[in-house]
Amino acid sequence: IVSAPGHTNLVLSLDKTSGTAFGVSDTPRDVEVCGALCKGSVWGGPEASKWFSSVLGIRCWLARHYERVDPRKQSGTGHTGKDSYSNEAALLVVSQRSISLLNSIIFSQGWGKQVDSRHFRPNIVISSMPSYGNDDYQQDSVNENYYPDRIHPEDFWVKIVISCEGTDLELSAIGKCARCQMVDIDPTSGMKGNTLRALAQYRRERGKINFGTFFAG
Repeated sequence: IVSAPGHTNLVLSLDKTSGTAFGVSDTPRDVEVCGALCKGSVWGGPEASKWFSSVLGIRCWLARHYERVDPRKQSGTGHTGKDSYSNEAALLVVSQRSISLLNSIIFSQGWGKQVDSRHFRPNIVISSMPSYGNDDYQQDSVNENYYPDRIHPEDFWVKIVISCEGTDLELSAIGKCARCQMVDIDPTSGMKGNTLRALAQYRRERGKINFGTFFAG
């Protein structure tokens, strides 16, 4: 069940045969996700397309990840590649310090409403940080606009450990998260801001604008 304010609920079946129940071919099509080309099948038919187009204000279709099967595999699922439209890793981590720094840039430039963690869709937000001196960090030679007061702590984390009831979960850093214009969208109002423009002032590296770090267990 998918819900949105001011709209009736959309009920979608997860059964793999439901995609063709509306007369829509399940032939895989090219789908681009965050610059990466992958495969997907149209899902939910005209009903789903009409619902999402109404909610988002643009004509669109719902796509389901196309699961490739390797016929050479005789055991297991036989699936290859990714199982979903996921990013480079399962978990995205950002720190509140990084968000506060970004908001200071937005405020100083007079670029409108400040942002919160929801703009970046992280799985984990680190809300408090130990105090570090500038000597604890090495200068980032990639970013020519590097300043010690503009450090994002998660850039330097190699591992993080989450402890709960005597059990530790260790996560390892995979890499930085390159952002697109989706971070400009206010998750509450749907209005577009200047988040990416502000990040570009100090977070551009090798043609990408990074914010947050991917981790995996």
